[in-house]
Amino acid sequence: MMVNNRESCSFSKAALLCAGLLMQVIFVGPVAAQQAIIDERQAGFEDMGAAMKTLRDELKSDEPNTAAMTAAAEQMAALAAKIPAWFPAGSGPESGLDTDARDYIWTNKEKFDRITDELISATKAMVPLTTSGDLSALKKQLLVVRDSCSSCHDSYRVD
Repeated sequence: MMVNNRESCSFSKAALLCAGLLMQVIFVGPVAAQQAIIDERQAGFEDMGAAMKTLRDELKSDEPNTAAMTAAAEQMAALAAKIPAWFPAGSGPESGLDTDARDYIWTNKEKFDRITDELISATKAMVPLTTSGDLSALKKQLLVVRDSCSSCHDSYRVD
């Protein structure tokens, strides 16, 4: 059977295109997915830091803004609840991507999960305190949240 050069060339181009797409799916797809999750968690932690700063600033104010404190506490609680999903296997240093996460997150998952659960509980407990009028209790709870954040950073973050 004889194939003309035009058909052979078209077949070769199609085969190369398919091979290239397959390589992207196999190699680039997972990398892009890992980069997306790393970007999401970094942005989430930046947002948590900004919310914590809002709470600290309001608590230092002569007239703290209850609405701003509540919004910040709610944001922190919502973001804290997302932390478990921000650390899937393969999104650490082994990905070769820029991340401050240490391997220890995945090699000592029980400790990481415990600290994360403590943070989730601590941030949830802070929300009703923003409207309670008891600024002393809110300050104490913010310290609990801060200590939980620090505990995780000390063990699991490269600084």
